[in-house]
Amino acid sequence: MSTPARRISPWWWVAGGCAIVLVLAAAGVGYGVYSLVHPYLTGERTCLPSDFPTYPGAARGDETFELNGTYPGNTCHMTFVSSDDVTTITAFYKSKLSSGNWRDTNSGKTDGQINFQPAGGGRPFGTVTVAVGQTGTDIAIDLFSSTCLALAFPVYPGSEFGGQSYQTNGSVRTCQISFESNSDVTAVTAFYKTNLNRGDWQVTSSSGSEIQFQLVLRLKRQTRTLETGTLSVGVSREHTEVTIEVIG
Repeated sequence: MSTPARRISPWWWVAGGCAIVLVLAAAGVGYGVYSLVHPYLTGERTCLPSDFPTYPGAARGDETFELNGTYPGNTCHMTFVSSDDVTTITAFYKSKLSSGNWRDTNSGKTDGQINFQPAGGGRPFGTVTVAVGQTGTDIAIDLFSSTCLALAFPVYPGSEFGGQSYQTNGSVRTCQISFESNSDVTAVTAFYKTNLNRGDWQVTSSSGSEIQFQLVLRLKRQTRTLETGTLSVGVSREHTEVTIEVIG
């Protein structure tokens, strides 16, 4: 289960998905702890990678992060505010995230959104969203070290990150994520119909390019459903898009 995001504060630190409190009292603070926490408290460091582009002159806003280990992964959310317009800022991030160590993964579904991942593939990956705010143009950056899907969830080979969100409500966790591929809808749909009907995954129903599935835990005398989901495959912006929603 995902640990609720916590804003960096001078009086606590979050690690490993559990709240581990390190009191930074004047006496008794080890140098190792202080040197780890201090750069974040003073604004010298953020939860973004050191080579991640920052829009020139943008004022730093909120920063929240979760350290959840391998699953569901670490997350970083940062906001900035600029006096420049949405078009100019979006063009900056499209340019910077299409070169060097980063790759723009077909941009977002709407104006002012850029999806990105490392140039060599893999992680961390995320989304930059640029929109008009109350005091200027807001820049929101969400960075993820893994998807919110279960670790064994099949992902179509070569597909690229297309956006992610997840939330928890009590013991219920909802994961929404999309991927994009250059393969056709038929091939991608066939892949998921096969791979979501193996091991602990079961296809419960399918209609065309939409698949209902579940993840089960097999016990000696019974089978328990851990999560259920829906996967749909369609065409978006000349690419094949896979949209997945899982509840568990």
